[in-house]
Amino acid sequence: MLRPQLVLAILLASLAACDGHDISSSPEAGAVVPAEPPDEFIASRNPGEPGKPRVLVYTFENAWQHLSMLDCANAVAKMHDTRGFTILTSNHPLAVNASVLAEVDVIVFCVTSGSGLTASGKADLEAWIRAGGGLVGFHSATFTESLWPFYVANIGTAFAGHADGVFHGTVKLDPTHPITAGLPDLQLDEEWYFFGQRPETIPGAQMLLTLDEDTLPPEYPVINKEGYHPIGWANDRFGGRMFYSAFGHNAATFYDPNALEIIGRAIEWAAHQR
Repeated sequence: MLRPQLVLAILLASLAACDGHDISSSPEAGAVVPAEPPDEFIASRNPGEPGKPRVLVYTFENAWQHLSMLDCANAVAKMHDTRGFTILTSNHPLAVNASVLAEVDVIVFCVTSGSGLTASGKADLEAWIRAGGGLVGFHSATFTESLWPFYVANIGTAFAGHADGVFHGTVKLDPTHPITAGLPDLQLDEEWYFFGQRPETIPGAQMLLTLDEDTLPPEYPVINKEGYHPIGWANDRFGGRMFYSAFGHNAATFYDPNALEIIGRAIEWAAHQR
């Protein structure tokens, strides 16, 4: 369970959110950090089992805000108990620095949005990824640091839009990759993203999750259908392993056992343990 100070910090970042839906359609905000940052940028440290992945759960938002960010953070934090992960948590951009990154194997951008990293934070994160650090991102992680070319290239592409609303659909899984092999297709009620660059054209990326548009309800807008519609992929083009999935707008997704298994495996894979 998340520690109280983390819950308070995340709730303060999410006060304007309502019913788990986006509260703003405004363009991405510029880099913003609090005028008086706290002395301690890590909200909690929960040591796990030796040799298991060490994970920084990062939840900063200053553009779109989702209550599902809380559920994402809680889902990953619980993997301390279920999978032995070491968990560090923060919603503060200054937590992304060389000192903190040296403590972890993977950073999870847990339904983040907007720009917050400082120039030194960006330099530290890029160096860490190029040295083998893993990144896992969910939902609006593709609407995060959108003006930083390295981040966009590493995660693969940037958010471009979605149909208005949450729709039920089947997500097909790649049967060959360690993150998805042997798992059943997902049945999710989600907000289905599409992207500025078609994901299947990302250099070196393997498409792992694909929305089966034939399973969408009749009211899903035809204009938003793409035919082949990837929503999750993996890559290691810059040295560190990266996994991204567009699911996560709907808080219920972070309680789906198969989605949780994908998340856990993705973190293990990004940490070179799968």
